[in-house]
Formats: sequence, structure tokens, C-alpha cells
Amino acid sequence: MSFLLSRVGRYVIGRVFGGVTVALIAVLASILLIDMVEQMRTVGTRAELGMLEALRLTLLKTPTLIEQTLPFVVLAGTMMAIIGLNRSSELVALRAAGVSAWRFLAPAAFVGLMLGVLAVTLLNPIGSILYRAFEAEKENALEGGSLTPGDNGVWIRQGDPDGQVVIHAEGVDPSGTTLQNATFMFFEVQQGVLRFTRRIRAEGAELKPGFWQLSNLVEAAPGEDPQQATYLAIPTTLDATELINRFVNPATLSFWDLPGFIHEAKSAGFSPTRYELKWHSLLAYPLLLAVMAGLGAAFSLQLQRLGNLARWGAAGVGVGLFLFFYAQLAAAFAITQTVPPMVAAWSPPLAGLFIALSIVAFLEDG
Repeated sequence: MSFLLSRVGRYVIGRVFGGVTVALIAVLASILLIDMVEQMRTVGTRAELGMLEALRLTLLKTPTLIEQTLPFVVLAGTMMAIIGLNRSSELVALRAAGVSAWRFLAPAAFVGLMLGVLAVTLLNPIGSILYRAFEAEKENALEGGSLTPGDNGVWIRQGDPDGQVVIHAEGVDPSGTTLQNATFMFFEVQQGVLRFTRRIRAEGAELKPGFWQLSNLVEAAPGEDPQQATYLAIPTTLDATELINRFVNPATLSFWDLPGFIHEAKSAGFSPTRYELKWHSLLAYPLLLAVMAGLGAAFSLQLQRLGNLARWGAAGVGVGLFLFFYAQLAAAFAITQTVPPMVAAWSPPLAGLFIALSIVAFLEDG
């Protein structure tokens, strides 16, 4: 800690932070351009979407895009900063002054750790709010052909060989399992023809294991008077976990909202695996950025006069890509409940940490 507060430590922190800023600007400009073109390709082919509207959709996704690409930004920015110190012989001077590689990596890891904490506590909540707005506006554009506000509700269909039920609701509560102002339309197969038999309108319809729990409802059938009831259970084969995954995107839940959502889902008997994975990934995010910064510094410590600096840099990029694909593979195993979400979220940064420590030990101690 004393080295971090020293003049040399503050100088290295400034250089690393400057490198990360430059890398962030470059990466952000690229992904904004690519995503804007993607919005015009996907949304623009089905609705009238101008350049400014595509840019607006892209800007709503920007915090989420930054969160996804920040590990690579930190890796690239740290490598740029340390390689710059290497080429200007400042790294040689620091090593000659007795600064070991272990102490030299501390400022880079500190920058990554602080950026991770800020990303989790500030960037992620802002990104979740804006991503919800992005999904709503994109859906309105695809359904209505414009970005004007509108809501056609949600549609669900369940059925069997004897008939089917078509469900329409004006909205879904944040838990993803309760429909608001829902209408259930029942169809039965009669003499080989699917015929409408009755309709139920309910203020709320909560999906429980094996049935819908309707509340404050009115039931009507052709040729009969409407009948009111407080509660009614409708059998269903729908899986609540699939319904949650359909209506609640983990990207729309912030770091502060995830624990409550997971607790409510577990209390209701559902399996919120995707959301537990997101929660643990956010908890491990500061460590991941610190590890990426450490890897960027470790693979840039090779003195330029010794050669092979480009190979070491390429190896650093390769390790970063390995950790990315490793994280994706671990997440896939977690979603299929092959491994616990905690293991899938924490294993990539821990693997990167061990790699970084091994590289520094090899360079420093031979």
C-alpha cells in the first residue's frame, strides 16, 4: 500500500488509467458504430428506423456494452501503458531502483479493482435501467413500425390434444411470474373442430407449480351470464422458470435488485440459475478487472532490449481471449445446472489470477 501512495506508485496509476481511457475510447467508438449498423440491419428492415433513432437505441445499450467489454479494455489499456514505460526506458529505471515486479503490478491491479467496483455499483444499475428502455423501444419499433410508445401486452399459449388456452395480459410484474389484467380464452376440440368455449378476465394471474392462481376474475361463456369469483385455479403445464427467463432478462436487473429477485424466486419454488450466475459474476467482476490489469502488466514486463516483447504481448491477448471463452463455457454449464453458478462465475478470474502470478514468478524469480 505504501508503494501505491508513493510518487512512483501514483505515476504508474496515472499512466495505467490513461492507457485504459485511450483503449476505452477506441473500443467504444468501434462498438457504437458496429451496434448502430446492427440496429439498422435488424430493426430497420422491419420498421422505419432513421440514423438518429438507431443511434438512440445504441446509446441506450452503451452502459451494458461498456460493462461487457471493460475486461478487454483494461487488458489492452494496461498493456499500452506498461509497454509505453518499457519503450521510454522508465521501466528499466524503476527496476534499477529496486522496484520488483510484484510491487510494480500493484498499481495496475489497483486501477482494475477500482474500475470494477465502480462498474458494479454505478455503471451496472444505470445500464440495467437504460437496457430496459432499450428493450421496450425496440419491441415497440418492431411491433408498431415506429419508436412511439405503445404496448400490445404479452401473449402465451398452452394446450394439449383436447384443446388450448390463449392468454393475453397487459403486463408482467418484475418477478416474471404474475400477469397483470390477464384474459384467458379457452378452446376445446369438438367433433374435430377447435371451438371457443369460455373466457376469463382476471386482475392478476400468478403462475404456481402446476396451475395459474387467478384473482378478482369474471368468467363468461357463450349464452351464459358472467360470473364473478375471487380466486380460481387453472391447470397448466407451463414451467415457471421458462416464464421468468422469457420475461425477465438478467441484463435488466441491477446489482442491487438481484438479491431480492433471487430470494423471491427461491421462496416461490423456482430455480433462478441465470440470475444467480449474473449475481456471482458481478461479485467477481472487480477481481476479474484486477486480474486483467495484472495480466496486461505481467505480459509487458519483458524488457524491450531482450526482444520478444511483441510475442509476449500477443500471448497476453491470447490469455485474455482464453479467459473470455472459458467464462462463456462455464456460464453454459451453469445454465444447464451442470456446475454451480458460483463456481462458473468465480473460476475464470481465479484462473487468470493464477496465470498472472505464474508469469510474474517466472519473470522475476526465474
